[in-house]
Amino acid sequence: MNKRAISATIIEAAKEQFHKNGYLATEACDIVSAAKISMREYEECFGSKEEVCTQVLKSYLRELKNQFKKYEENDNTRQRLSLFLDAYFDDAESIAVNGCPVYNLYYDLCNMDNELSELIVEILELQHQWLDEQFIIMLKTESAVDQGDRLMSATSGLILLAKLTGDAQMFKNQIIQLRSWIRSM
Repeated sequence: MNKRAISATIIEAAKEQFHKNGYLATEACDIVSAAKISMREYEECFGSKEEVCTQVLKSYLRELKNQFKKYEENDNTRQRLSLFLDAYFDDAESIAVNGCPVYNLYYDLCNMDNELSELIVEILELQHQWLDEQFIIMLKTESAVDQGDRLMSATSGLILLAKLTGDAQMFKNQIIQLRSWIRSM
């Protein structure tokens, strides 16, 4: 494998390990083992776990921006918001076992005063802003931003509850209720 391919493999393995074990509990050797590469190959690509995490977060940011672009291909804001919720619904089993990879990293990184904490906050702020924008467009008023706040707090609370209880079905049922709430507007 070339260096670019090895880097991509490391980033995917790090995503998996951070999601499963958390950033703080994950060691470079865990990432190396999951990536099925040597420590030398890891060190040729990244100088530290922090560098790997920076690339993981940049990857999540790109993925989120691409997701939102895809959702915005739909002219119907209710449908966009439903698509947003569908992504969580589709990941319910994983969320019930390991939580949400982005929220897990937020909990691990938010109190650090470095690029990692800035990046994870940027990801969640982007999500928050996008949700607010969808409700403003749908309800045709600036005062609708509190609806975006409600949806983000509901999804984040459900993610926490699903991980706490391990109950994917409860999570799915509540996502269905959120979809109904959006359709009712």
